[in-house]
Amino acid sequence: MNKPINTLKSLRESIGNLDLKILDSFAKRRQLSLEVAAYKLKNNAKIRDEEQEKKLLARLIEKGEEFGIAPNTTLTLFHSIIEDSVRGQYDYFLQQQKANGQRLVKVAVLGEPDSYSHIALKNHFSTKDQQLETTHCNSFIQIFKEVNNGESDLGIVPIENTTSGNITEIYDLLSEYNLNIVGEEKLKVRHCLVGTEQSSIESLRDVYSHPQAIAQCKQFFLDHPQIQSHFRSSSSSAIKLIAEYQNPTIGAIASEQAAQQSGLKVLSYAINNYQENYTRFLLIAKEWIEVPSAIPAKTTVSIDTGQHAGALLDCLQVFKNYQINMSKLESRPIPTQPWHERFYIDLEGNVSEQDLSLALVDLKQVANQVHLLGCYPKHDVIATKLDLNALNHKEAKNEA
Repeated sequence: MNKPINTLKSLRESIGNLDLKILDSFAKRRQLSLEVAAYKLKNNAKIRDEEQEKKLLARLIEKGEEFGIAPNTTLTLFHSIIEDSVRGQYDYFLQQQKANGQRLVKVAVLGEPDSYSHIALKNHFSTKDQQLETTHCNSFIQIFKEVNNGESDLGIVPIENTTSGNITEIYDLLSEYNLNIVGEEKLKVRHCLVGTEQSSIESLRDVYSHPQAIAQCKQFFLDHPQIQSHFRSSSSSAIKLIAEYQNPTIGAIASEQAAQQSGLKVLSYAINNYQENYTRFLLIAKEWIEVPSAIPAKTTVSIDTGQHAGALLDCLQVFKNYQINMSKLESRPIPTQPWHERFYIDLEGNVSEQDLSLALVDLKQVANQVHLLGCYPKHDVIATKLDLNALNHKEAKNEA
């Protein structure tokens, strides 16, 4: 009896069923990971055990090869899974610190659903056991006011992009409002050119988006001089404009998700100047948070220095003396003091650690003013390194 030939439709249905099983297994694994976090918290254990992770990855690579899966594919898959697990455990430790776990969190965000800020927000809360209620704002200052007035628990704002640089308005608002940085998120940005169903790149004459998005797509406009760029308060407001007017001569720069949500067409994918394009976001709140020592942390400070020669160097020398890594240094003018600069510094470490705590004490002796802007969990989860060449060499020896 001949075996029936599977149709493309039935094959896709089988793959879809397997995908659902994979998601179900992933959800169960995530729940077990939280039970591990509960055990670690109870027994005062570290969240990450690099040696255990190495053993796990080596075992999975070996098993993967039995199934015909290349080691790099297995590593890529499980690095993502382990990163999700680590983030979930970080969040568990943070939530257990709060006497009354807040289930509903009100967040002020720039633009409509599927704006880049909203995507970053959803990513940030993907491992948290909390419900979100969002207030969509038209400007950064509105976000700060929402949080400052207690109308929102948190705000999320972009602070820098790897290609277009810093968003200076945010630094100025951090000085103006007495709010705390309580978290960070990083998002890989893939700008799409969006238009109506009748649009084409050739038909476009005007394209709208946030100034940062337009700056990150400068080469596109150089390559298409017939298209003029125009600023909007957010990429999502540009999308609304296109959806409302349905004019084939106007387009927007936004995310693929925003285009799909609005029923618009993507005319060109990934038009940003550089494909490795990331935006870093900060979460701001009125309340200070304390980061458990088990979680890698960052601390952000602002300092005003004197005007004598070497004033900034004296401040930076303090961090060198205590071997504290400085991951960012940004300067902004002080509006009330012409030709004076305020410096914003991101430091690796927890303000509760002795070295960093002592460094801040010494810093106050050499700076005119020191303002602690926040101590918060570090976003990056560094993947456990595994030497595949060493593994292959070990296997070859065992076979010999």
